[in-house]
Amino acid sequence: MEVRRNDSAMRYGFKHPLDVDLADFASGLIDDEQRDELEQHLRECLLCRIKLRRLRNTLSEEVSPGGPKGIVSAAAEKVGDWPRLDFPTPRVATVDVDRLLPGQLWATGDEERILLLVVRLTEDRVFVAPVTFDALSADDETVVIDEAISPFDISLAVYPMLAVELPESVLAVFFAELVMPAEVDLLLAGSLSGTSRGEPINGPTDPRLEFRQILADSLAVLEEVSPDPDTAADAPSPQPERLAQDLATELRDRRGEVCKVHRLGSWEEHTLAYSKGWSPIARVDEFGTILVVFDTLSGLVNDADFNAALSVLTRFNASALVVLVTGLSPSAEVFDAASLNYGIGVPSGETSPPSPMVSGLAPVDAISKFLDQNSAWSETAWTTRGSASPSDVLATLSRSAASALEEVARQGRRARIASKIAGYESAEHLGHELNDVLRGALAGESVAERIANLADRNDS
Repeated sequence: MEVRRNDSAMRYGFKHPLDVDLADFASGLIDDEQRDELEQHLRECLLCRIKLRRLRNTLSEEVSPGGPKGIVSAAAEKVGDWPRLDFPTPRVATVDVDRLLPGQLWATGDEERILLLVVRLTEDRVFVAPVTFDALSADDETVVIDEAISPFDISLAVYPMLAVELPESVLAVFFAELVMPAEVDLLLAGSLSGTSRGEPINGPTDPRLEFRQILADSLAVLEEVSPDPDTAADAPSPQPERLAQDLATELRDRRGEVCKVHRLGSWEEHTLAYSKGWSPIARVDEFGTILVVFDTLSGLVNDADFNAALSVLTRFNASALVVLVTGLSPSAEVFDAASLNYGIGVPSGETSPPSPMVSGLAPVDAISKFLDQNSAWSETAWTTRGSASPSDVLATLSRSAASALEEVARQGRRARIASKIAGYESAEHLGHELNDVLRGALAGESVAERIANLADRNDS
């Protein structure tokens, strides 16, 4: 006799529900059994929670001011929007909250509650990093707190790259002490015992990118909006956390996941850098080519600055330094070990002072230029070999195109949906047409236009 299980694994455990099911769920148009199944799936599936959020927002916008307020189902609220609304009770004894300290967990927000880790204090403002209970949705820029050291019964995910400065008044409810103040930097670096990092983002369609953006947007609305300064010169410099976040986003878009950007929260007791008043921003790592990014008041201007910068380069085993002066200029300067030292001019023999190897570019452009010239990724991608005989470029490109088509066909053979199989199979016989496109490209014709024409013919 066949045994049937009446749980979400039967309907949604191994596949996603249809969008129409999620829409019915958001509108309260499903029965109790299906609601229970969907709730269980949603608790474990970030992608479907994102879809549900979009649907709920759309439904809320469609309701007229005088219309029914219950169009968005209360059952959908049970699953928790994101960040999660239903915070569990801490399992450890809470500390006496006679004063605000780094390492504490606080909740903020009214309709959407957000859990925040206090990173550091400054007058009446606080630097905080968002914390969620979606540890399975963490990426490699997120620190996962194991449940063994979590003040709750579940793991936590801390987002150092999304840390922002907010008014102290936004902290509404104290929950627990996550770590001691002296351990905050170790926690954010992922080096504290009981912490780890999530899996890397696997492409521009990874739902965790939208997850990060909604977290950032949720934090942004908590900031008190002040009047615009009278002049641009009076505008405050961007905070280190915001600089690091923007840099990480731009480098990910430009160079992909091979380029890792981690927030540099402190100088790790490097006294020279502290004495200069430099603000650590980020550490960029692309296949072992490491750049340390920091902000200064006036750049590197004298021997003491260059000596301190050289010690930072050595301390972090970096390939180069990216020096910002956000209070004065949007540009960056890049120094490697050689450019931080005095040199000998040729053929004059005169001593030349230290000077940047890259300057006058925006930080992301300066970093990309340095990585293009020095990264192992670039060296691997553009390997050159000496040859005594000319190469047949068209033949080489044709072989690459044929290999790519074979790979597409191989993937198609694993497909199970008829339309997808047909799509893969339609590309199997494009070898001759692609060769024509390549031949035209070598003759100076527009590749994009030829490929577009080829796609149109293939669709027809």
